[in-house]
Amino acid sequence: MSEVFIGKQPVLDVNMNVFAYELQFHQGLNPNKNTVEATIELIKRTQEKIGFQSIVGKHDAMLHLPKALLNVQSLPNFDENHSLILEIPNDVTQDVALLRSLKELKSEGLHIALENYNDEESSLKLASISDYVKINIETFSELKLKEMLEELHKKGIKVIANKVETEEMFLYLKKLGFDYFLGYFFTNPVIMNGQKLSGNKLTLLQLLAKVNDPTTDFHQLSNIIGQDVSLSHKLLLAINNPATMIPVRVENIADALRYMGLKRLKFWVNMLMLSSMEDVPQELLTTSLMRAKFCELMAESAGHARDKDSYFLMGLFSSLDAFFKIPISEIVSEMPLSEEIRTALVDRKGTMGDALKVLMAMEQAKVSEASVHYEQLGLSEISNSFMAANAWAQQAISS
Repeated sequence: MSEVFIGKQPVLDVNMNVFAYELQFHQGLNPNKNTVEATIELIKRTQEKIGFQSIVGKHDAMLHLPKALLNVQSLPNFDENHSLILEIPNDVTQDVALLRSLKELKSEGLHIALENYNDEESSLKLASISDYVKINIETFSELKLKEMLEELHKKGIKVIANKVETEEMFLYLKKLGFDYFLGYFFTNPVIMNGQKLSGNKLTLLQLLAKVNDPTTDFHQLSNIIGQDVSLSHKLLLAINNPATMIPVRVENIADALRYMGLKRLKFWVNMLMLSSMEDVPQELLTTSLMRAKFCELMAESAGHARDKDSYFLMGLFSSLDAFFKIPISEIVSEMPLSEEIRTALVDRKGTMGDALKVLMAMEQAKVSEASVHYEQLGLSEISNSFMAANAWAQQAISS
C-alpha cells in the first residue's frame, strides 16, 4: 500500500497568534491507486490512537485531503467547537461531482480555502466560493502580490501567505497586507549578531543554565525558585492544576519534589520561565514542547532510551535562539550542556543532531519516503511520533 503521512503546520495571524493548524495528508514518492485507501486507513488509525482534536488542541483545523475524500462521510472527527477549513486545488472547475460535494460541505458549516491561487480564470471562479485563499509567495512579484491582495480583500476573502520560512519574510508580508501566515517561520527569528541581551533576558538565561545544570540538586533548585516570588507562585498554581493528577494540594516546593520528582519539577520550571518571556508568541513554547517530546520518542524508538532525557532537553532548547534572538551558539556557550547536546544544537551532528534534522524536515513538510529516516525508523514511524508529540504538547499547554 502507498505510504501516506500527516504533516502539521501552524497558521498564524498578524499578531503571531495561532488561527488554525494545517493538517496535510502527504503521499510518498511513489503514489499509486491505493493512496486514497491508505489515507482512509491513516485517518482511522490516527483517530483511534491519538485523536485529531488532541493534535490541534483548541484551535481550528485546516485539512488538505485527496479530492476523493472531500465529502461529509470521509472527514476526520472533530467536535462541534472546532471549525473545519477544507483546502481545495485550483483545477477543479470542471469536476461537477466535487463542486456539488463542496456545496454540501459549505451547507454543513465548513469553510473553504483555495490553494495555489493565481488569479487566472479557474482560480477566480473557485475564489468566489472560498472563504480563504493560499498564495505561494515565491511565485509572484511584490507588485502582483499587492494587486491580488487588493482584489481579494474587496471580495471579503482572507489571504494566507504560504511558504513563509523566516520572521523577516513574515514582517515583509505582514506589511504587504496578508491576513495569515503558514509555517514555522517564528522559529527562524531576525537575529542581530553581537546584540547584547537585556537585563531581564540575561537573568532568565542564567536561571535556565542553573536549573538545567546536571549537578543542581533539589536544595539548589528550591533556592533558585524561592528567589523569584512570581515564579514560585506560578509553579504552585501549575502543579495544583487537576491535569497534573497529584492527589493532594501542594503548598510548597518541598511537597512538589515529593510528588513530582526532580526531573518533572525541572520541566515545569523550564516551561514557566520560557512562557514568561515578553514579545514571544505562545506557539513558540508549544513548538518547543513538541520538539522535546518528539526527540524523546525518537530516542525511545531507536534504542537510545537511556539518553531520552538528554534528547528531550536538546529538543526543548532547539528554539532558544528564537526566544532570545541571539545565535544558538552564544546561548549554548552560557549553559552547562553535554558536548553531544551542544554539537546537536549548533552543528546538527551526532545521533541527536540527526534526530533534530528529521524534526526540521517534518516541520517544514520537506519529506519523502527515501530521505526521511532515523536509524532503523522509517517515515511511518517518524510521522506517528510527530503527531503524538504534537498532541502531547497541546495537552501540556492546556494544563
